[in-house]
Amino acid sequence: MKTKLILAHFLLLGLSQVSAQFKTTFPLPKEVAHGTLPNGMQYFIMHNEWPKDRADFYFVQNVGAILENDDQDGLAHFLEHMAFNGTEHFKGKGIINMLEKQGVSFGKDINAYTAYDETVYNISNVPSQNKTLLDSCMYVLHDWSGSLLLANNEIDAERGVIREEWRTRRNADYRTGEKINKVVFEGSKYAKRNVIGDLNVINNFKYQVLREYYKKWYQPQNQAVVIVGDIDVTVIEKRVKEIFGSIPKPKKINKRTYEKIPFQKENRYVLATDKELQRSGISLSYNKPKPLVQDQAEMNKSMQENLALQMMNNRFNEYIINNETAGLAFGISNENLSRLDSKFSLNVTPKKGKFIEAFTEAYREFERAMQNGFTQQELDRLKTKMRTSYDNRLANKDKIRNSYWAEQLQLYFLESNPVFSVEGEHEWINAFLNTVTLDQVNAVFKALQPKDNLVISVSAPEDAPTKFPEANEYWNAIKTITNSKLEPYKEEELTASLVKEELKEKAIRKTEEIKGFENAKRYTLANGAKVIIYPTTLSKDQILFSAYSAGGNSLSDWKDLPSAQIAAAVVSYSGLGDYKFTDLKKKLTGKTANVSPYIGGLYEGFNGSSNKESLTTLLQLVYLYFQHPRFDSNTFDKIKEQYQNKLNNAPNSNEKALSDTISVLNTNYSKRNWLLSQDFISALDLNTAKKIYTERFSNAGDFTFLFVGNISENDIAAINTYLGNIPSEEKTENYVDHKIFMKDGKVEKTIFRTMDTPKTTVYLHFENRDIVYNKKNKILSYMVSEWLTKRYLETIREEEGGSYGVHAGTNLSQFPSPLFSLEINFDCNPDKADALVKIVNAEVARVQTENIPANMLEDIKQSIIKNYQEQIKENTYWLNTLTSYVRNDESPLDIELLKNILSTITAKDLKEFTTNALKKSNSVQVLMKAK
Repeated sequence: MKTKLILAHFLLLGLSQVSAQFKTTFPLPKEVAHGTLPNGMQYFIMHNEWPKDRADFYFVQNVGAILENDDQDGLAHFLEHMAFNGTEHFKGKGIINMLEKQGVSFGKDINAYTAYDETVYNISNVPSQNKTLLDSCMYVLHDWSGSLLLANNEIDAERGVIREEWRTRRNADYRTGEKINKVVFEGSKYAKRNVIGDLNVINNFKYQVLREYYKKWYQPQNQAVVIVGDIDVTVIEKRVKEIFGSIPKPKKINKRTYEKIPFQKENRYVLATDKELQRSGISLSYNKPKPLVQDQAEMNKSMQENLALQMMNNRFNEYIINNETAGLAFGISNENLSRLDSKFSLNVTPKKGKFIEAFTEAYREFERAMQNGFTQQELDRLKTKMRTSYDNRLANKDKIRNSYWAEQLQLYFLESNPVFSVEGEHEWINAFLNTVTLDQVNAVFKALQPKDNLVISVSAPEDAPTKFPEANEYWNAIKTITNSKLEPYKEEELTASLVKEELKEKAIRKTEEIKGFENAKRYTLANGAKVIIYPTTLSKDQILFSAYSAGGNSLSDWKDLPSAQIAAAVVSYSGLGDYKFTDLKKKLTGKTANVSPYIGGLYEGFNGSSNKESLTTLLQLVYLYFQHPRFDSNTFDKIKEQYQNKLNNAPNSNEKALSDTISVLNTNYSKRNWLLSQDFISALDLNTAKKIYTERFSNAGDFTFLFVGNISENDIAAINTYLGNIPSEEKTENYVDHKIFMKDGKVEKTIFRTMDTPKTTVYLHFENRDIVYNKKNKILSYMVSEWLTKRYLETIREEEGGSYGVHAGTNLSQFPSPLFSLEINFDCNPDKADALVKIVNAEVARVQTENIPANMLEDIKQSIIKNYQEQIKENTYWLNTLTSYVRNDESPLDIELLKNILSTITAKDLKEFTTNALKKSNSVQVLMKAK
């Protein structure tokens, strides 16, 4: 379809206005049922079958923190929390209790967020065959609209939760960002709001103040219902009209206002330092108004800008990788700033003390593109890449998730962002790519030149010896570079083949079926390599690939482990064969294939994926990783520099102090457990890394290669041609179990750190080496974590208001040695830390002595079944399951077997398992407190 024809078509349709501020000429796809109820509320309903038998419910409020009065600072976010604490139809925790009975989990499937300009709630992955449940979800959204109870006791209980969320979120990045935002948002209300709010307000606001905000802004004309999933659109639309149409139109309509960020005549500079910050950053930015009408011309311009930004970032990446630089990373972006404004930024991550040098390098390359533009080669390469991407998207259109469509419809409601069907999007993008010219792209890029209303912001660790450049040094650098004549960007033509050898298909030694996986086959190639293919129809054009061989870095001497840890990364970023890394990426333009080598603790191997058309490219890459890896000294130096830069800022890192303490205690000070230190960096050696990689990837006969997805027997010839020609030896290796565990007994340690925002971080880890690994115990292990999570939600978060959230996670592993593990961690108020630790331990004791309530056990069982039903629809699940089967002899799980196991599990079973796992366990407890 011609671009001009698209324009004429949409002009005939006229403007569609769904947002108070924005308009679009693009209609919604015909698959979307959209309407406005008499009370002003809008709805968007769409049938989508990924995942199958699931539906997502979004409730979008076109109101956020920007609408708060000063005495309401933080109450938009507070109100979001209160939406889960009692409504007209769901008293107390009724929403969460009702949904969790159906396997819909709080946090994972039930969530919400508050921003400056909107508040959005979601209930996701709802089983859509249950019509009563669909109605119940709509009644939840109905109640969120205007029927929150906002009971006094619930408000008071939530104050503590909000305080602890404030404490958890106020890290160094947050604090420096807050300082910078006051300058970026200067002259607007945004400079006075930060969403989480003022603690003085949170602690002391009168109940009525929250209710007034709710009544004033949660009105139907500011709201939209979005329902996407495997549903009958006609039936759901009828129920939406009945349920949400019953909400009365307010007698007084409170008009939603929009805040504009004013243009500043003077350029500004802000330096934000923090003792706990771990990296430095420089940003040159300016804000600009968003277009109020999204039409064909604006879409063309936006996509032209997108092309220019991608090409500039490609150049930045190439520059960083191929040169000795003062910067670690450069980039440009055009991002959302507020409802009415966007922000263009040039971002620089400098090495320690190299602020002006790194900024100068980045701005010089930016200016080089400004003066000379991009090349036809660059544009053609990007066009090819984009066409391939959209072709793949069209081929796999039935695998686009409900959440994607829901979020697109959300943006349509809030800002009139156009929404296309996958076919319409594919048609539009190809029409655009066929007509867009290099001159057009260069022109829109030149228009992005920073001229006025500029902000240079610098964030950095607070370090007394560091002398930060003055503001005028940055402005002078810009002026000097802009006034100089720069040579155009040049690149070499890439003509060499990826694989130079003339390879021929080898004989296959053996072919066999794989029990438990329909149509899966194992082939033993002439060199001894094992190849397994498992055809599925889960995704129309996706092939997932992995390979493994036993050994990993367990076979390396402890002194060589730092080099072993980076060996695969050095190869990955050095390129392959005749191509350095950046040239290889160019050579692979238009190919949908990626492969990455790894050397892990017990295994080495590959992970990757491709579509059918690019399978040969994937195989060529694997062949080259075996036969022609590169070990570039510049790449090695850059990896070493990254570590050094991270280490330079480590002394003030509370997170590193905590993680290092936990790491050494969990491994009982094993010398094989290297921490990031100067000794680690000194131990890095390129020759050692090369030797280890070469040893690990020298014998294809000791590897098993797995392909899952759009793969068939017809592909074996190509697979055999490349993988069958990799040299091998008649030997098999295994990993070494170094028996690294925590110390027997109970270990406790408290560390004290200087903190800007005082908090206590609690970490508890229980470990038992005597638990038998089997399917039932694996499920019981998971149930322990779910039980504790629910208990801590009730006790630590809701009753005590002591933490924003407690994470409790279990794992039962089989290799290298059977091991049960339970980890619990959370941040909390320092004044409550000791009391909360007692509660945590009391709950650990409680789950060993009391039976889990029958309703809670049933909720967990339903969640397990629901999660399994979702997982089995993904190729990723089957690749992992197949790997476990062929590597560990772990038979696959089907739904009937799962249900049978679950039906046999009683409260007594869970208590007995928990007692066996925890009563004789070893443990580590670490507390990090403020000095």
